[in-house]
Amino acid sequence: MKPLDPRLLRLAKATRWYLAIVVALGILASASTVVIAYNLSLFVVKVFIESQEVSNTWNMLLYAAIAAVIRASVVFLQEVAGNAAAAAVKLDLRDKALNVLDREGSTLVAKYGTGFLSELLGPRLDSLDVYFSKYLPQLVFSILVTPIIGAIIWFQDFTSGLIVLFTLPLIPLFMALIGIVTKDLQSAQLDALAKLKGHFHEVLKGLLTLKSFGRDRLQSQVLFEVSESYRLRTMKVLRISFLSGFALELAASLSVALIAVSIGLRLVEGQLSLFTGLFVLMLAPEVYLPMRNVGVQFHAASEGVEVSSRVLDLIETPQLPQPELSRLEESDFLVITGPSGSGKSTLLKANAHSGAWMPQTSTLLSGTIVSNIVGPGEPISSALARSLEIAYIDFDIDQRIESSEALSGGQVQRIALARTLYLGFSTNKKSFYLDEPLAAVDLSLQKKIVEALVKLVAEGYRFSVVSHQKLLIDAATKVVKLG
Repeated sequence: MKPLDPRLLRLAKATRWYLAIVVALGILASASTVVIAYNLSLFVVKVFIESQEVSNTWNMLLYAAIAAVIRASVVFLQEVAGNAAAAAVKLDLRDKALNVLDREGSTLVAKYGTGFLSELLGPRLDSLDVYFSKYLPQLVFSILVTPIIGAIIWFQDFTSGLIVLFTLPLIPLFMALIGIVTKDLQSAQLDALAKLKGHFHEVLKGLLTLKSFGRDRLQSQVLFEVSESYRLRTMKVLRISFLSGFALELAASLSVALIAVSIGLRLVEGQLSLFTGLFVLMLAPEVYLPMRNVGVQFHAASEGVEVSSRVLDLIETPQLPQPELSRLEESDFLVITGPSGSGKSTLLKANAHSGAWMPQTSTLLSGTIVSNIVGPGEPISSALARSLEIAYIDFDIDQRIESSEALSGGQVQRIALARTLYLGFSTNKKSFYLDEPLAAVDLSLQKKIVEALVKLVAEGYRFSVVSHQKLLIDAATKVVKLG
């Protein structure tokens, strides 16, 4: 797992200023830690060894107290800056990803699925909060604070510095080994959750159909099995998290204990001054602390790294080549065809600004059928009657529905077609852009609707249609094949 994806620095500007702030806070934290250890060690030596009055050494306690306030402020500012940066980065990444989805939506939905994309750009992206506010600062501190304090210990006491030099690499070594195992687990965990959400989404969409065929109970069992698999994966990740946290804490604690024993023995033998021993002993835990904190936050942040990597991959999806707009408008009845994911819907939508557009997936709102065509409260007009006739709406238009699930797929498409035709007729638009308008319509009705559309072409109307259906392709005056 990469601690920091370089693409974040390039695509999310907030990452750059946040890292600059963290570097400044890391230097300030190092200085305040050294000041605290120095003044407290000096105070103990002056009072308990040199028997000076406390009133003569109060300034040392004051300096230590000021440094402690500064260090506490560093922790507070780190949290504030981390939350602000996480919010800015999430907003930036979501905005860029949604722009890509708007451009290459059909390709990406075909590749990843609706459930995966909604989960990735929704709650999963919130895992960046922990990454920016907890993990990344400690990562920077381990790069800055650890070498600075380690160097001070080395110059103060060569033996303690040598212990630090040999024990410190154990922590990143353990982290690297843990990271190798965790990366695959975290990726599999994200895939399992996306699969669970995607399956649940599809079941909800087709629940009425499943119930009508008596297959709803089977889907309940499938959902149970998928969720149980996700639970087992989660417990496996948690077991590794607790085990790795224990290993890192043990390595750091034993290292500090080794330094403490060495200092104690040399103090007893008179080989080390009390000031140096206390000063080094107070600084020793601070050498390992940033790396320990990185280990503590590692598993929480690994999800953020994995999610951000996938969002960045999404953002960098290459744009598919598309035909020129002027070429599409040359024909009276144009049909765009090609394999799924070749950019047909994207191309159609990009050209639809000049006419009435019918999307591939149409949604009906709560109300009557006629209100779903003309809008609630709109008067009945000749444009409506003509739209109903061409779309062959042969059912009660005053029928009240609550959603698209109340009707068959073919009925929904015919209502959507009537809505698009009504929009064109009522606003005097001559161009219509239809995305798979008859995919779910009965074959006999398809023939009638295509014949009606051909008659409209003779009246001066133009159609650009995305379709795989032979009836529409045969009726076209021009066919554009993508992919």
